[in-house]
Amino acid sequence: AVGTYNFSYSITDVNGCMNSSTVAITIEPAPESGNYVGTPFEICEDEVAANSPYDLFNLLDGSQDTNGTWYAGNSSTGTAVTNPIDLTTLGNGTFNFTYNVPAIGTCTDVDVTVTVVIYELANSGTVAPFLVCETDLAANSPLDLFGQLTGEDIGGTWNDDNATGALTAANVDLTLLAIGTYNFSYTVVNGNCTSTSIVPVTVEIAPEAGTATNFDICISDITTGQTLDLFNQLTGNDAGGAWNDDDTTGVLSGSNVDLTLLSTGSYDFTYTVPALGTCASDSVTVTITLNDIAAPSASMNQDFCDNATVADLVATGNNVQWYEDAALTMLSNSTDALIDGEDYYATQIDGLTNCESSVAVAVVVTISNTPNTGIDVPLTVCSDVTAVDLFSALDGSQDNGGIWLDTDGTGALTGNLFNASMVADGSYDFEYAITGNAPCADSSTVVSIVVQSPVTAGTSTSIDLCNDNGTIDLFTLLGSADIGGTWTPMLNSTTGVFDPLVDSAGSYQYTVMNDCNTDTATITVNLTTAPNAGLDSTLDICVIDAPIDLLTQLGGTPDSTGTWLPMLNGGGNIFDPSVDTAGVYVYTVAATTPCSTDATSQIVIQVDDSAAPTVVNATLEFCATDDAMVMDLDAAVNGTMITWYNSIDSTTPLADADLLIDGTTYYATQTNATGCESSVRTQVSVVVGDAPTPTLSIDGNLFCINDSPTLENLIVNINEYDMISSNVVWYDAVDSSTALSLSTILVNGTTYYAALIDSVTGCESNVRLAVTTDLTACGKVIVPDGFSPNNDGVNDTFDVENLGFLYPKFKMEIYNRYGNLVYEGTNSTPRFNGFANQKALLSDGELPVGVYFYILNFNDGSTKPEQGRLYLSR
Repeated sequence: AVGTYNFSYSITDVNGCMNSSTVAITIEPAPESGNYVGTPFEICEDEVAANSPYDLFNLLDGSQDTNGTWYAGNSSTGTAVTNPIDLTTLGNGTFNFTYNVPAIGTCTDVDVTVTVVIYELANSGTVAPFLVCETDLAANSPLDLFGQLTGEDIGGTWNDDNATGALTAANVDLTLLAIGTYNFSYTVVNGNCTSTSIVPVTVEIAPEAGTATNFDICISDITTGQTLDLFNQLTGNDAGGAWNDDDTTGVLSGSNVDLTLLSTGSYDFTYTVPALGTCASDSVTVTITLNDIAAPSASMNQDFCDNATVADLVATGNNVQWYEDAALTMLSNSTDALIDGEDYYATQIDGLTNCESSVAVAVVVTISNTPNTGIDVPLTVCSDVTAVDLFSALDGSQDNGGIWLDTDGTGALTGNLFNASMVADGSYDFEYAITGNAPCADSSTVVSIVVQSPVTAGTSTSIDLCNDNGTIDLFTLLGSADIGGTWTPMLNSTTGVFDPLVDSAGSYQYTVMNDCNTDTATITVNLTTAPNAGLDSTLDICVIDAPIDLLTQLGGTPDSTGTWLPMLNGGGNIFDPSVDTAGVYVYTVAATTPCSTDATSQIVIQVDDSAAPTVVNATLEFCATDDAMVMDLDAAVNGTMITWYNSIDSTTPLADADLLIDGTTYYATQTNATGCESSVRTQVSVVVGDAPTPTLSIDGNLFCINDSPTLENLIVNINEYDMISSNVVWYDAVDSSTALSLSTILVNGTTYYAALIDSVTGCESNVRLAVTTDLTACGKVIVPDGFSPNNDGVNDTFDVENLGFLYPKFKMEIYNRYGNLVYEGTNSTPRFNGFANQKALLSDGELPVGVYFYILNFNDGSTKPEQGRLYLSR
C-alpha cells in the first residue's frame, strides 16, 4: 500500500562482532485518470442545445482525480478544452476528448480518451396524400408509396399502420382495401435521429345509380290515374340523382311516370348520380313497356238448349276470357249457367306478353228448354185399389201436356188412372211422353207399378207370468197372424220367445208389413217377481260396533219384506251387538200369486270384545314448550293398538299429532287381534305448565355500537329478570332450541327472543318476547384531534369510530390552513390517510405535517354538521 517501509541487513563476523544497515522504500500515491465507460455519448443534432453544456466526466467511471485537464483529440497533445463543453460549437460528427492528470512524485497515469457523436437529422420526406375511387383500384394497383414522398432519405422502412395486409415493401395492393382512409408510415433512422412521415391512402366511394328492373304492363291492367315511381325499379342506388325522359314523352314528373298517358310501346328513363371526388358519375336506364292484343272473333248470336254454361260459348282466340259486362269487370266462371237473352263479352290473352285484350267481342245468348217428363218413383199399391193416379209414380218435376201409354197392355188404363183390381199381383210398366220443340229432343219416362195383397198381424191380448216360470212364444198368442213380422221392443231372443228371467214386463207390439200395407197387434205381459231372501253369509262383529242392518250382510239383493227368526231385539232388520246375542238368524220372504215358492237365507253371527288398557300413570305433566301431543299419552297406559278420545263416549279418535290441552282428561281403548276395540275406556289426566311471556322496559333495546353491547346488557332490561335464579333465556329464532350465551355481542337490527322460566314447574314461556336491537343510540360522535399516517399500523387514517354505520350518508371535508379542500370522502370512499384526493392538489398526493380543518356533514336530516381541527403527524 502507499507508505514507507524499512528493511535492515545485519552481519556477524567470526569474532562475534555484528553490524547492520537499513534500507527505506517509499511507495507514493499514483495519479488516477479514471476509466472510460466504453459507450460514447450519442445525440441527435436537434437535441444539442438541450444537452449543452455536457460534462465529459459522465463518460468516466468516477474513479478519476478531478484536477486533470481535457484535450481535444486522441491525446493530451491537442488543444485544451473547458469541461463541461459547449456541444453547440461542434457541429455534426464524431469527437474525441482526452483526459490527463498531473504526476504525483514519480507516479504518472495513462491518459483516457472518450467519444461524443452528434448525428445529422434524418429526413423522411414531404407527404402527398393519395386519393383513388373504389372503381379504379385495380388500374392504380400496386401503388409505389415513394411516389407520394419528396426529399426523403433512402434506406428507411415502411409500416402498415392499420394492419391492412396490403403492403409489400413500398408497394400497396389497392385491391385489398375497402372504402376508407389507411395510413402507411415511412421511418428513417440515423444513429439517435429518427424521422417518420405518414402517407394517407383514401379509397373514395363511387356514385351508384343502382341496378334497374324494367317494367312491363298490359294496357288492360292500367287503372285510372295509375303512376309508377321509377325508384321502385331500382335497388342499391344512391340518393341525390336525377331522372331523364329519354324519349321526351312528357309523362315524367320527378321520379313518377303517368302510365295512363302512354300508348302501346317501350319507353326509356335514365337515372344519373353525379360525380363524387375522384369518382365519375353513374347512370342506369329503366325501360317501361305497355302491351296489348286485339279482341278474339266470335258469332254474335249463339243458341243453346237447357243447361248450357259459359264453357259452351264459342270464340276464336288464345286463352279466351268471358265477362258479364262490357266494362270487363265481372269475369265469368266456365261453370256459370248461361242466361237467356243476356250479352256476354270475350277477350283473349297474348301468349307472349300474357296481356289481355283491352277490347272485347259481344255475343247474345238464346236458350230453349228440353221437355221434362219427370223421374220415376217406385210405387206399390194394394190389389183392391180401383183408381191409381200414375202421376204419383213420378217425382212431380214433370211438365204438363204429355200422354200415358199402357206399355204392358193391361187394358186397365184410362187416361192417367190405373185399376189395380183388374190385374193379378205383379209389376206393370206405363210410359209418360212429351213431344219437344226444336232444337230440343222429345222426352219420356217409364214407371213401374207393383200390385200386392194386404197382410194381418193377428189379435191383441195379455198374459200374467212369474219370473221363475219358463219361456213362452208370444207369437202363439196372436191367432192367425202372418209370419215375417218384427217385435217392438226387441226380445232378448231376437224372436217372439219371452224369457221372464231376462225380458221385462210390458207391452210388446208385433208388426207385419208389405209394400201394400202395415198391420200391428199387441201382447201385454204382466210379470211378478219371485221372492228373494238373498244368499247365506257370516258376520263377525265387536260389542263396541254400531248396530248393523242384517239385510246389508246377506249376499245378492234380498227383498225387504221378509222376517227374521229368532226376532231381533229392535223388531226389524237391525242387529245391536250390545243387546242381541250371537247365533244363527234365518230370513224368510213369502211368495205372492202367480209365484208360489217362499225364499229363505241365514246369517251366522259371532260377537267379540277386548279388555280396557291398564293405567300406568293417571296424571301426566308437560311444559307448553314441549308441544306434547296425543302420541305422548301412550306412556301412561299398557296395551296394544291404543286409541285416544277426548270424552268417555266420543266416536272420533284423536290424531297422534293433536296437541294436548291443560286440565283435560283423555280416554284410551285398546284393540285385540280380531280387530275389536274395548267397550270400556281408561282415563288419564293432563297438566300442561307454562310461563308468561317476559316484558321489556321502555327503550330497553337501545344501545350504542361503540360500547360493544352483549346479551348480558340486554337481559337486565327484562322487567321479570332475576339475576339469582337466572330466569330468562335468549334464542336467535322464535322456534330455536339452542340458547345463546350472554356474552353474545349484539348486532344492530337483529331480533333476539327471550323466554321466561317458571320457578315452580321449570317450564319456559311458550310465547317468546321478540326484541330487535338498535345500536345507534350513541349520542354525539367523538372526532379525534389528530392521526399519524406513517404506516405503523396505528392511527394511519383519520377515522371516527362507526361513523359509516351511524351516519351512512355522511360527508367529510378536510381543508389545509390556506382554506384549500385537500380531501373529500363519504362512506364509499377510503378514509383520509394523509394524501390529497383532489385533482388540483394531487402532485405526489402526500400532504405535509401540520394543522388541518374538517367539516363533518351527517346528512341524516336532523344532526347539525360538526367542524374542528386536527393535527397530521408522521
